[in-house]
Amino acid sequence: MLTIFRLITLPFHASSQPNNSLERHILLKIKQFWSHPPSINHWSAAESSDHCTWPEITCKENSVTGLNLSSKDVTGKIPPFICDLKHLTILDFSNNSIVGSFPTGLYNCINLWHLDLSDNYFVGIIPGVVDKLSHLSFLNLGGKWETTSQEMFQLLSGVFRSL
Repeated sequence: MLTIFRLITLPFHASSQPNNSLERHILLKIKQFWSHPPSINHWSAAESSDHCTWPEITCKENSVTGLNLSSKDVTGKIPPFICDLKHLTILDFSNNSIVGSFPTGLYNCINLWHLDLSDNYFVGIIPGVVDKLSHLSFLNLGGKWETTSQEMFQLLSGVFRSL
């Protein structure tokens, strides 16, 4: 009887493993993209390292739903493949040294409802199409954004009309 139970439950257990491995791989790719910041050196490729237990990661039902890298000394740009983490709802990259224009790759995070990019070093205008993030209910772009106050007002007016 026990053998039959194991055979029946085995496919269900195995089906969650590839997603878990894929998400860990994506997170390690993000770490590599940012040249292995010391603040996340505990992110490990070891099979015994469950990424859902890493302090910066929030998981629900073994899927990554949140990434909190606030004040982690992250430098560079936001990786264009970050939304390969398909279940992301929360991204917090506040208070780092992220540079460049608004990361339009975030438009692929279709479940995102919380986005904090404050206190980084973005340049240029904030695209008015940020409303492509249709589930967004929290957006923080404050701090060191190099844009005019009129451009910011126009953007936020459009975003909050769509919320």
